[in-house]
Amino acid sequence: MATAQQANELKAQGAIEAAQDPNSGISAQAAQNVAVNEAKKAGSIAYQFDPNASVEEKREAARSKIPPGFHHERNPNAAALVSDTDTSAPKYDLPPPAKASAVAEENQIAEKAKGNARELDEDARWARVGWKPRFGMPGSDEEPDETSLLDHQTWLEGKLEEKFYGDWYHNTAVIIFACLSSWVVAVLGGGLGWVFCIMAACGTYYRTSIRRVRRNARDDVMREMAKTRLETDSETLEWINSFLVKFWPIYAPVLCDSIVASVDQVLSTSTPNFLEGLRMKTFVLGTKPPRLEHVKTYPKTEEDVVLMDWKFSFTPNDTMDLTARQLKNKVNPKIVLEIRVGKGVVSKGLDVIVEDMAFSGLMRLKFKLQIPFPHIEKVEMSFLERPTIDYVCKPLGGDTFGFDINFIPGLEGFIQEQIHANIGPMMYAPNVFPIEIAKMLAGTPVDQAIGVLQVTFHGAQGLKNPDKFSGTPDPYATVSINNRAVLARTKTVHENANPRWNETINVIITSLKDSLTVNIFDYNDIRKDKELGTATFSLEQLEEDDEHENLHLEVVSGGRPRGILQADVRFFPVLEGAVVDGVQEPPPESRTGICKFTVEQAKDLDGSKSLIGQLSPYAVLLLNGREIQKSKILKRTNNPIWPDATKELLITDRKKAKLGLVIKDDRDLATDPIIGTYQIGLDDMLELANKGQEWFNLAGVKTGRVKMKAQWKPVALKGAIAGSGGYLTPIGVMRLHFKGARDLKNLEAMGKSDPYARVLLSGIQKARTVTFKNNLNPEWDEVVYVPMHSTREKLTLEVMDEESLGKDRPLGHIELSAADYIKKDDNDEYAIYEEKNMRSESLRLNASKQPKGTLLYTCSFYPIHSVWDPDEDDETESQADSLSRTNSVQANGSNGNNSNHRKTISNAGTISSLRHSQSRDSAADSDTLKQLEQNEAAQEETAGPTKKVEKLRLTPDDLQKYESGLIVFKLLEGEFADTGAYLDIIMDDMAFPSHTTAKIRSRKMNFNEVGDAMVRELDFSKITIRIIEHVDKKGENDEDHVIAKLTGNTLDTLRRCLYQPTQLTLRDNHGRENKITVSCKYLPVKMTLHPSESFNNQGTLRVDVLDAADLPAADRNGYSDPYCKFILHGKEVYKTKTQKKTLHPAWNEFFEVQVRSRTAAEFEVKVYDWDFGDKSDFLGKAAINLNVLEPFQSQEVTLGLDGKSGAIRLKMLFKPDYVVRSRQGSSTFSGTFAVPGKVIGAPVKGVGKGAVLVGGGVIRAGTFLGRGFRRRKSRGERSDDDVQDLPPQQQSQSTEDTPVISIEEPQNDTAASSHKADNGHSRAKSWGAASFASAFAGGPGGSGSGEQGTAHLTIVSANGYPAGTNVRVHVRLDSSKGGKEVYKTKHIKSPSGSVVFDNETCKVPCTADAAFRLIVKDHATFGSDDELGEAQFFVDDQGLGGEKQVNVGSGVVVVRSSFEVRETGRAGSVISKEPKSPNSRKGLLSRGRDRDRESRSVTPA
Repeated sequence: MATAQQANELKAQGAIEAAQDPNSGISAQAAQNVAVNEAKKAGSIAYQFDPNASVEEKREAARSKIPPGFHHERNPNAAALVSDTDTSAPKYDLPPPAKASAVAEENQIAEKAKGNARELDEDARWARVGWKPRFGMPGSDEEPDETSLLDHQTWLEGKLEEKFYGDWYHNTAVIIFACLSSWVVAVLGGGLGWVFCIMAACGTYYRTSIRRVRRNARDDVMREMAKTRLETDSETLEWINSFLVKFWPIYAPVLCDSIVASVDQVLSTSTPNFLEGLRMKTFVLGTKPPRLEHVKTYPKTEEDVVLMDWKFSFTPNDTMDLTARQLKNKVNPKIVLEIRVGKGVVSKGLDVIVEDMAFSGLMRLKFKLQIPFPHIEKVEMSFLERPTIDYVCKPLGGDTFGFDINFIPGLEGFIQEQIHANIGPMMYAPNVFPIEIAKMLAGTPVDQAIGVLQVTFHGAQGLKNPDKFSGTPDPYATVSINNRAVLARTKTVHENANPRWNETINVIITSLKDSLTVNIFDYNDIRKDKELGTATFSLEQLEEDDEHENLHLEVVSGGRPRGILQADVRFFPVLEGAVVDGVQEPPPESRTGICKFTVEQAKDLDGSKSLIGQLSPYAVLLLNGREIQKSKILKRTNNPIWPDATKELLITDRKKAKLGLVIKDDRDLATDPIIGTYQIGLDDMLELANKGQEWFNLAGVKTGRVKMKAQWKPVALKGAIAGSGGYLTPIGVMRLHFKGARDLKNLEAMGKSDPYARVLLSGIQKARTVTFKNNLNPEWDEVVYVPMHSTREKLTLEVMDEESLGKDRPLGHIELSAADYIKKDDNDEYAIYEEKNMRSESLRLNASKQPKGTLLYTCSFYPIHSVWDPDEDDETESQADSLSRTNSVQANGSNGNNSNHRKTISNAGTISSLRHSQSRDSAADSDTLKQLEQNEAAQEETAGPTKKVEKLRLTPDDLQKYESGLIVFKLLEGEFADTGAYLDIIMDDMAFPSHTTAKIRSRKMNFNEVGDAMVRELDFSKITIRIIEHVDKKGENDEDHVIAKLTGNTLDTLRRCLYQPTQLTLRDNHGRENKITVSCKYLPVKMTLHPSESFNNQGTLRVDVLDAADLPAADRNGYSDPYCKFILHGKEVYKTKTQKKTLHPAWNEFFEVQVRSRTAAEFEVKVYDWDFGDKSDFLGKAAINLNVLEPFQSQEVTLGLDGKSGAIRLKMLFKPDYVVRSRQGSSTFSGTFAVPGKVIGAPVKGVGKGAVLVGGGVIRAGTFLGRGFRRRKSRGERSDDDVQDLPPQQQSQSTEDTPVISIEEPQNDTAASSHKADNGHSRAKSWGAASFASAFAGGPGGSGSGEQGTAHLTIVSANGYPAGTNVRVHVRLDSSKGGKEVYKTKHIKSPSGSVVFDNETCKVPCTADAAFRLIVKDHATFGSDDELGEAQFFVDDQGLGGEKQVNVGSGVVVVRSSFEVRETGRAGSVISKEPKSPNSRKGLLSRGRDRDRESRSVTPA
């Protein structure tokens, strides 16, 4: 039978089917209404929306249907932060950071076993609470004088199992047994006695059976009656009372001891000034446990509420149920409070005794349940009636002469009424006392933190005071969440209705569902500050955009506007580890984040510094020597436990942050002496915390140790606040060689997957390969490098299916643990781990699915040299060299002066203790400094000898000694012509950027972002900085989205930017300047580069197909019609023309092809005989070995064909260059063949002074401003290189004034065979020389000074213009003397705005870097032509050239271009005849000429 829900579903389904029936009269709207109504009847939630409504309107409609109270009200949990960016002078000069004073772990275990014990020994500790934890009551060790109850079970009951009686068939069997037994006795002649025996046995069985039947029936009846009595009757709790009798002797002493420890701290901090101290001497609850009388439950409540009434009593003086021995050993409850009057030695303790307490009452408990852990949101308790309270209080006289004050007439009733009057509003019904269980277990704001909210207050405008007679306001602003507790405040600006605060406040937030509340007050000296208004900002807006700059928030008071608040709001999220197969990965390593610094307690403080042997200590917490928090003062204790010695910190550089502690003794009017100090680096603190070490020995004292903790959460800081940019110096790099994959899973319905491999570190993508389209067995053959920071990290190698729309889908992954590859040698240094053999591992999607596919890879680890960094090591070395405060202050001062380019962030209002510190006089500071100086030596002695790690001190001249390494670049700030773009950095032949910045949101932006990239060969490495419109996630490198680009040698860049901020200039296609300030450092890697990754192993191969001889005859006439095909990695890259009727053809053709790896290249030539209308005949083939080629040296080879006969003669020239990786199948050659990639470093195209244009109107420019003008000449650099002549007016500008980033220009050399000695290897000079010369050097063919030759231009098509346009394309050649029209096409009238030109080709003599201009016009038969647009372009210099799209006006013109170098030499180039300048620049490949490199070859001089 179908249920009600099923019936409703069937009705809804029937209505839908009826609406789908064309013969039915039911409309779709009616069927929809029926479905909704039936769903609601079935208990489901159904909503109806307007299909044309927006997403926001649908969201509001859904929210309006939510019943009230569905979401539990949540109180925000936030905390203000103190940042380490404060550059003010430190108040305290602490000893150098050291972690050697940490207490050993075995000693800490002993400390934990002691708990919160004070200075008492074990006997005294338990004496004050009555007894030690034990089994049984005190005195119960003697023999018991009571006997146990007898077991009344019969022998038969013990022997028979329950299954043998109790049911009807058992009773029937007994009757049958009795009858048969009687008959047997009669037959055998037995007497009446046997019958009685049978009757007795059957009667016993029946009695036992019926008793058990009645017991079961009674249990069932009682259970049913209990359900009905649940709301009217009460349940007894004797079971729990019996448990408490045995558990109380064990737990009561521990409970009392904890209460004493907690109450002592409260009393110590709450002692009035006229008393010396308050202390609880004794706290005993007695040997008789509390008793729960009964409980009453109310089952008919809401689903998430449990309601109960508990009747309890604690009457330790009720002895009616105790035996004589229990009365003898009974311990009465007693509390002794010591009140000490007087001062110091002249003081006396008076005992206040409270004993014989009794308490009973009826309490209602209400449990509010919730779905998230801990599943109980809160507990509300209240007394349904006044509880009964009784006690004996003896304030004077002690036990001997004490007098119970309750004997005073009228006093007892007065005290009782005062107690009820104070407790009643809190927890007498209907008032309730809530206990927030969920909040108590949720932890601190740091535990729940989701990020840091940064609020920058610029100022306010037009603030109005509601009181017209108050005058001009003195405004300040406060920050809170949901208008609750004030977290921070700004400074006060006096008498200004348009204040400018310029302050930044950082706040930890735990949810983005709250609102930021900014209250603005008018400060008053005497009266209460008056609120001027409130501005709010919904944090939900940060979910879509984490930065909101230049906000103008309206200040509202009483519903009326009172001014405008100007502020920036930014959100920096907490970094979380990814979840892989349901397992939470550790968060990524970062140097920026939130730190919670806590000083819990101290022990064994040196009491000899006090006359009475007991101190009144308080703790001062420090960050980088500056006070950030001061705890409460605890009176008369040498083992303080501070409840408030904790502070949340915003750390911008974890490596530099130092946590400090100063413990002082409060002396009232006198100067507070220091009784202990300690300082430790945050990195060391976190490292020790991971090992479980929390106790540290104080410095400068005889005894004393302190328990400190530090919690850390990494945060993705960026911008001016970032400091180090969150960059953590790696310990090495992991080299991952992705060979390929096999049998990957196909996720596509049509075609195959498009796989690529990527590397994830803590869920963040660090590197990836290119995509192989439509391939389940890709052959990537790529090497990527991933920086590693610790052995705890995990790498995930994941294969993804690239999607054009939507997110990429995973095909499987492999997890690698860094600890398996990163090991230390005997010298405690990281060792090299090289893996030679290829690994083959199965890819898995998750633990439940079967693996599908195999990944082929190798993994190796190479450590990094320890390098001296002036930013990080200056301060440490200055402290180590001298222990004097003067030197330390000077070091800090110099460090601050060197960082003036950073913004100082003020945290006004977050350090309340600064006011207290300012009240100290200079004499106290002098004594403090003297004490700290003595403590410095003491902490250094405890640190003991440590092994010193030698660090490399790299100078610009030393960089060339280290071939491979990590370049670390810090992008500081930038000035941009436009906003909305991104800045990225690309290294060498990589298709994907090594680092991409945040979106450029303002014309002048502070980045403070740090990134790194692997440099395989520093001599030949190139670095490219681009400003792009969109983030290139697919590796397409679309030049149309590049706004500006700057390419140069990595070595030159490092020499200029090493450890010093340097400004680079990029110009866009409108000539506007974009300036970027960057600083770099270099971390050498201990590795030897594999030959397959060498720069000389990739580049451009020029093949001259000369001729062939003795080919076999394939036609009847005894000849052949031969042509050649050149195959690279199974793909045709070139096909020659057909030579008719010959066995000795001479082609004399050439082509160029990019080779990713010479050592792995599979290159061959095949010769065919062309046949008309039939398949070509194969004549033979030959493999071409590229390993025999020397770079930049032409080599002629004759290859024998494997056919019947014949040989082919080729001439090849290999030019090393970086070949950019690209997706398989992409083409850079006229669409006739596909070769992955294109060449970086094409000849520079120059127009005008100081600008270099590349490709489709993209400028490549580079200048250095500020520091870095002077060129540092490296050791070993030759001075006899070629230098371009400058015009006379530029002779005064030496090479020191040229831009510091040079762009190398490998040139085509078509005359390599005939002019090998002269033109074997020609290199153009740096970008700077080329661009300066291009402004003045005139020539017949253009403005540049590049190679002379002929440009071949073909106008292919034009499209995107208005319909009916009569399109004509004009080609002009730009030069220093002006433009000259060199060609114009026929005019074609296009109805659709798109035209295709036929054979519109021209040849133009010019230089290689000549600039052309395309002008598209609408041709008019009569009158002048209308110009539709113009654009600049450069010819393609790669062999036969290629097609490119040039945006001209509103349309696009497709141009095919190529450049042919003049065979007779370089008449157009200007070569210096003057003696070589010692400061001349070297070309890209001449830099390593002085070193003997076995694996490379360069052009001889």
